[in-house]
Amino acid sequence: MKYGLHISTKGDLAGTPARAKAMGAQALQFFAGSPRTFSMPTYSDEVADAFKQATDDNNMPPYLHMMYLTAYGTPDTVLRRKSVDAAKQTMVNAEKLGILGVVTHMGSHKGEGLEKVMPVLVESLKEVVEPVKSSKLLLEISAGQGGSIGNSIEELAAIYEATGKDERIEFCLDTCHMLAGGYEVRTNEGWDEALDKFDKLIGLDKLPVIHLNDSMTDIGSNRDRHENIGKGFIGDEGFKVILNNPKVKDKVGILEVPGIDKKGPDKPNLDKLAQLTD
Repeated sequence: MKYGLHISTKGDLAGTPARAKAMGAQALQFFAGSPRTFSMPTYSDEVADAFKQATDDNNMPPYLHMMYLTAYGTPDTVLRRKSVDAAKQTMVNAEKLGILGVVTHMGSHKGEGLEKVMPVLVESLKEVVEPVKSSKLLLEISAGQGGSIGNSIEELAAIYEATGKDERIEFCLDTCHMLAGGYEVRTNEGWDEALDKFDKLIGLDKLPVIHLNDSMTDIGSNRDRHENIGKGFIGDEGFKVILNNPKVKDKVGILEVPGIDKKGPDKPNLDKLAQLTD
């Protein structure tokens, strides 16, 4: 597995791959603009070319994370329109920057249930990916909180089927979300069972990225609370199981942890992943 981290661009997009590499990362993820607004930036050809050159020079596979506000299946038509427009612009940005995949949360169905909102959800997702040919939209599993879309591997599979298995759509699992959602990822049997289920229902070739986060809460809590590697309810032994399963050896693992100094993913957490890998 290639280990990477979510990193701030610090207003210097082209310098981001080198900063990530200096921390020991083999891949990076970042926000294009603020994650708490629907207003997305655009990039000049010069900025895009400089970033692509920097990712090549530093051998740094790049990923984006969509803003947090997206709600593709919501019955709130105004919110859905804002979500789709902003997400579509993000995909345009991703294509221009040479981004491999854009991780997105899918929002809430507001108590309507997935089946009822599925037609609107699929329509939204297809519009979001309409501009792209290379960059993938990566649907992320959620922590099982009430009303959220994508609370299980089965839900992800149902959405994938409903899109007609659109080749522009792939997936992202998150270790914290999975534990909180009831998956026993800390044991060889539990992690293997989850991966086998994903492979059967979707296909592991559609899983390029796994978010590597420990969890502040225990299994089945349905709470999305990230913790530093080894410091939460997954712990060192759990991450040994996760990281050393041969089914994930070709995946990219991205840290989204608080960091030792509470400043975000950092070198100590990257080093910890390396220490736990056989």
